[in-house]
Amino acid sequence: MKTTSLIRRVIFAVLLIQFCCTLTFVCTAIWHEWSARLRALEVTLQGSSDSLIGAVQDAEDPGDHVKVDPLEFKPPSSDVYAVYNHDGQLVGTSESAPPALIALGKYGFHNAMVDNHQYRVLQRDAMRIIDREETGGVGLRRPVIVVYASRTNHVWHEVLETVRFYVLMSLLLLCVTAGVLIYLLRLLWEPLRKLASEATLISATSLTFQPPPSALRIRELVPLADALSKTIARLRLAFEMEHRFMNDAAHELKTAVAVVRSSIQLLIMRNRSHEEYQCGLDQVLEDNMRVEELLAQMLTLARISEPHNTVLCEVDLALEVESALKNIASFAEHRGIQVVSSLAQDTKVRLSPNAAQILISNLVMNSVQHSSPGSEVRVAVRLESSGDRRAMLEVQDFGSGIAAQNLPHVFERFFREDPSRSRETGGVGLGLAICKSIVESAGGMIELESVQGEGTNVRVSFHLA
Repeated sequence: MKTTSLIRRVIFAVLLIQFCCTLTFVCTAIWHEWSARLRALEVTLQGSSDSLIGAVQDAEDPGDHVKVDPLEFKPPSSDVYAVYNHDGQLVGTSESAPPALIALGKYGFHNAMVDNHQYRVLQRDAMRIIDREETGGVGLRRPVIVVYASRTNHVWHEVLETVRFYVLMSLLLLCVTAGVLIYLLRLLWEPLRKLASEATLISATSLTFQPPPSALRIRELVPLADALSKTIARLRLAFEMEHRFMNDAAHELKTAVAVVRSSIQLLIMRNRSHEEYQCGLDQVLEDNMRVEELLAQMLTLARISEPHNTVLCEVDLALEVESALKNIASFAEHRGIQVVSSLAQDTKVRLSPNAAQILISNLVMNSVQHSSPGSEVRVAVRLESSGDRRAMLEVQDFGSGIAAQNLPHVFERFFREDPSRSRETGGVGLGLAICKSIVESAGGMIELESVQGEGTNVRVSFHLA
């Protein structure tokens, strides 16, 4: 996969924005300069046309015509003018004036293109008052139409000359900005680089992470550093739990195998009677079954702990409890324990049927094993209507209970309250750990309350399907 530099992308984005702003500024400057100089040109045209009107003289002929005295008006060589009387008859014009340029048209200012030259043209009415001796001092009013045109090429040249300075300064500013931006971004990126450098030191043998102080001083990097620290802490805890599980599993297997070996060694130390051999083999078989049970529970826990191995479907929790209790009935009867159930209807949850049987069987068997003969174990399934609707499974016994200091550890793998791990107490300390994995993989919650000498109450809740 092709990678891109974030710094380059930021620099490109900033420079693109600045370039667009510069382009907008230059275009605005050109428009402003053109407008200002065009207004100045129009003022000049107005003044030149006034001077041209002043050069209009009486022709002193019977027709009361007027003429333009060329000695009275000297326009720039590139300017063109024409004067018409009130009848639209041309009475004066500049030399070599293009007919298309001086022809009468619309009044006011307008643009014209003649011989590849752009002109600004002014056409206006004017009144020339001429004093004559025979009128006794009363001025003669001679209306005329003035057409005056001036080239605008120099205006564009002046505009471009003025804007050129802005363009050069903008380009220089753009280059300076790029250099400063590169320097600042590299300086700002240094804490992130140090943070990444610290993260690369993390390995399976070194699960330590210390965010650099420079990263912790930047507000935007604090969440990332905090997330990395918490992730490493969770990984370290997971590795520690895995290591503890391996040690506990090895210890349990070693103990179970050692028990089988010691039973066999004790059996062959001397010649024994048929009854003694039979009793010894029965004991070896029982010890071997405990090893097999340990391995089966370890495999079950490993299978349930893998999220991709969990297939959830819709099951009726009450029906699953009823099925599990039928399988446990003979064991409870043998122990002299009465199992009392109270099952609500329509308690469908999302759970694997096999996992549901393991969960219910483990909880009920645990209660039966730790209850005294003649007591009872209560199993209930009910609906909880408070808040989001949930199905609750509750298993309560009135047996030996659990000491307060051991309650935080009851869901840990291989934890058993009986440190002697005797055959009488049974189990290998994986039952509740398996139950917790099943419940959490289905998005449920499990909690346990117990008072030593009074009994234990386990509550499991699931969202209704």
